Formats: sequence, structure tokens, C-alpha cells
Amino acid sequence: MARELRVFQPLEGDADAVGAVFEGDPAAWLPAATPSGDGVGMTVRAGGLERRVRASLGAPWHASRTAWRALSWEPVSGEGDGAHPVRVLPTLDGELGLHVDDTGRPTLVLDARYQPPGGLLGAAVDAVALHRVARVTGENLLRDVGAALRDAASERGAPAHAGPAPRG
Repeated sequence: MARELRVFQPLEGDADAVGAVFEGDPAAWLPAATPSGDGVGMTVRAGGLERRVRASLGAPWHASRTAWRALSWEPVSGEGDGAHPVRVLPTLDGELGLHVDDTGRPTLVLDARYQPPGGLLGAAVDAVALHRVARVTGENLLRDVGAALRDAASERGAPAHAGPAPRG
């Protein structure tokens, strides 16, 4: 049974500049991104634990004041990891969004579903404890993506901590 995961991360910075980066090449802002087959390899973390996943991101699309990109990942084994990380890290399918509120402040949104590994036993353990780990993983992902978006927007010449964009 798939579990839902929704997390949010407000960002500082110019919403237009951050949005332009978000709609560009994901390799510029995904954590530790590397080419991986038809997707991109990236790192996800929960606490001190880091794992590699193979991610796919769709083209940006808009709904109201939010730019969305489909996001899915599946865990991959790294050298020396064996199969263990693949068994404990779930697959994920959802959407990554950049919402801009009425004041011009951007917020990252992750609205996803994940499949706890381990069948019924895994689902029971997830319900008791591991859902918190999934939430921390999502929060860390948004923090990492947010920092990379701000840095890339700043490198493009936009102020890193600009106030809300004027609305006309």
C-alpha cells in the first residue's frame, strides 16, 4: 500500500530567478546529480544516512501559481552497498513544485507517494516508525534542492536574498 508524503520548504530569493532555474536543467539543482541512463543519479539523505537513487524528472508544467515537475526515483546499489540499501529505501513517485504566493515568496513542495519495501511487514514498520524517516528524507531533499536553486539563481546575477517581487 502506497503512503503519501507532503512536505514544504519556504525559500528566500527572487521568485523569478529561482523559477527560471527550476524550469531549467535539473542536473543544475538536484543533490549530487550525475547522468544515469535515461534519468539522473542523485543523493537523498535522512539524518547521517545518504543513498543514491536514479531519478526521472518530467518537463515543467504550470497550475495556477505553481510550476510542477513529475518526480520519481528508485534506489540503486552503490559500490560496497550490496542489496541492503535497495531493500530499505522505497521507490517514490510524485511531483516537485515551486509555488509563488501572492507576496512573491517562493516555496518548494513535494507531493509524493512511496511504496514501503518489505511487503506487509514493511508497511507495518513504516506505519510505526519509518514514515518519520521518509518525512525527514523529503524535508532534506527540499532543503538541498532549495539551496541549489538559490545558489544557481544567484550565479545568474539575481540577488540571493531579495525581497518579494513587485506585482503589477
